[in-house]
This record gives sequence, C-alpha cells and structure tokens, in this order.
Amino acid sequence: MAAENRKTARAQEKALEYLDYIMECFEASDFVEVTGRVGGDVVTYRIYDDGSMYVR
Repeated sequence: MAAENRKTARAQEKALEYLDYIMECFEASDFVEVTGRVGGDVVTYRIYDDGSMYVR
C-alpha cells in the first residue's frame, strides 16, 4: 500500500509542474491519471510507471 502512495505522490508532483491544481487522481496498475486545471481549462495527464506522460 505504501508503494502505491509513493507512486501517486510522484505522479502528482510531476503533473503539478504543468497544472495550477489537481482535482482528482486515479491509479491503475501501470499508470496514474491526474486531472486538474491549468488556466481556465481542465486537463488530464496519464503518467506511466516509466515516467512518460501523455495528455488524455
């Protein structure tokens, strides 16, 4: 359980480099999906375990 929390925390840190704030987070087996706001837009990033990040 602690490893999952670290995985989510790392993904949130990476996403906050681009987002103003985080609205929700969803953790799957090989990625974490982070939804937040930047400017006036809602953006969802999918951050994979290997460190790659894609806009969804």
